[in-house]
Amino acid sequence: MKNFFDYPESIKLPGSPELIENLLHGPGMCRVERIISWGHATREGQWYDQELDEWILVVEGAAVLECEGKGEIRLRRGDNLFLPRHLRHRVLGTSRPCIWLAIHGDMSIPPRNGEA
Repeated sequence: MKNFFDYPESIKLPGSPELIENLLHGPGMCRVERIISWGHATREGQWYDQELDEWILVVEGAAVLECEGKGEIRLRRGDNLFLPRHLRHRVLGTSRPCIWLAIHGDMSIPPRNGEA
């Protein structure tokens, strides 16, 4: 068993990449990740434009994201955010550490009882 809050000391070294671990990978392109950031930010001019929906939860720490057309979004411990597929977004900065839980997949919700 592994503790969700443990991370390698090497994440603290300058220039170290974020740690992204696949915790679960299911059928139908469903994926659950643990992400450890240490003051990381997306490179200037780079945007994420993903093929799948993503739901993120900040488990520890804080982060600032920028979503195209929505501006800056500040997240702190316990905050979560749904990022629909193809919503261009980037990380402006994180705390040291910032521990995320990310779920990727097709999160379309089918209509209930005849709703359209």
